[in-house]
Amino acid sequence: MKDSLEQQLKALLPRGRVLTSAAQLAGYGADGLGYKNYLPDAVVIPSDAEELAGFMQGARALSVPVVMRGAGTSLSGGPVAAQGGVIVHTSALKKIREINTDGFWCEVECGVGLNDLDAALKPHGVFYPPDPSSGPVCTLGGNVASNAGGAHCFRYGVTSNYVLGVEAVMLDGSVHRFGGPAGGRGPWREDWKRFMIGSEGTLAAFTRFWLRLLPLPEKVWTFRATYPDLKSTEAAIHALVAHPSYPAAIEMLDPRGVAMVESSQMACGLPEGSFMLLVEIDGPAALVNARVEPVAEILCQAGSQDVMFSDEDDIRKKLWKARKASGGLLGQLSPAYVVQDAVIPKRALAEVLQLVYDEADAAGIRAVNVFHAGDGNLHPNFLFDSRVPGELEKVELISKRLMQRVIEVGGTLSGEHGIGNDKSSYMPLVFGPDSMRLQLAVPHAFNPAHQMNPLKVFDNRRFTA
Repeated sequence: MKDSLEQQLKALLPRGRVLTSAAQLAGYGADGLGYKNYLPDAVVIPSDAEELAGFMQGARALSVPVVMRGAGTSLSGGPVAAQGGVIVHTSALKKIREINTDGFWCEVECGVGLNDLDAALKPHGVFYPPDPSSGPVCTLGGNVASNAGGAHCFRYGVTSNYVLGVEAVMLDGSVHRFGGPAGGRGPWREDWKRFMIGSEGTLAAFTRFWLRLLPLPEKVWTFRATYPDLKSTEAAIHALVAHPSYPAAIEMLDPRGVAMVESSQMACGLPEGSFMLLVEIDGPAALVNARVEPVAEILCQAGSQDVMFSDEDDIRKKLWKARKASGGLLGQLSPAYVVQDAVIPKRALAEVLQLVYDEADAAGIRAVNVFHAGDGNLHPNFLFDSRVPGELEKVELISKRLMQRVIEVGGTLSGEHGIGNDKSSYMPLVFGPDSMRLQLAVPHAFNPAHQMNPLKVFDNRRFTA
């Protein structure tokens, strides 16, 4: 069967690459979640959008699942072959087609790296605001598929706020454009691009996007404050959120995260045992400069004896590097870890964080919290050893209890990582039977046999040839 599939794939991709050896497939068994591994039957790398459309036209006849993949940095088990089949790696579609500074938009292919786009935009005096921590390696296709956010989404919003148009290829090979440089609704009256954003590869294959841009801020001030306890840290967060300065980012590291940073090359002089807030304000120079003292005062009044702030770019980069490198540092500390993603009302912040610590400590699992405090987007990290019997089961039980409490306090399952197959079993916590049927009708309309990325988002989306 493998030889037959390989021959069919090579016929569909005369210019692209087809990978089938065990060594080649090993790198595609997992995404950034890591601990769940599913080897595909093959990986294909189309040479361009035209070849991708040709592959999709013949994909239905292959009678195997089709899974789209960018850089594989997602943290929800999204771009993996959970039911086997073919992974379509879009790494060759990496052209920045146009940067239009008059209209504040750009046209890019799905395989463009996020930081590569940022670097190309900067000389033009514009930027693309979504900034997940995986920016050095993640691709825009994956960002759109999971509706990625990042540290600055408190002020600037997530990916869906910046997608003006999507070009997508359906399973029959037909190419459709929804929206464009001016936004709008495309050739149909309905705004179909909204179905595409956050669809996690269950509806179609993305080829290119039209993205909204903003002018680069004239001035940026970055603040670092440490606190002795969670109560004072929470007070600072609430005060910042309510203040007219409207910070662009409010990030938090707990004492375990601080210790992790300070024991690495990213050390930036944080006091041992402290909670840290990383805050940023930006905008017109005169306005932002006038807000520096009020923001510093808020941080002090909440209980910090260690408030530092700067408008120097080198200091800013050092602090953000320490914050965004946390995932890599966790990988050095533990054989395996799971990072969860849930959003809660900020009034429940201390309560839910304490639940994380209590549950993890009781189970003998180390928990580290590094997250987007401004919008209540939690990212508890659970460190464990998957080789030790029972450890993974403990982590999964903690995650389940966490998600149950998140829903009870009025939160939701994901802020930016998506559902994938990591959280699909939690969907009934949020949606009743009628709502679940309605939502399942959407991928069924595009993809009746669930051939596109089965066993994702809904755990009963299974492909049957």
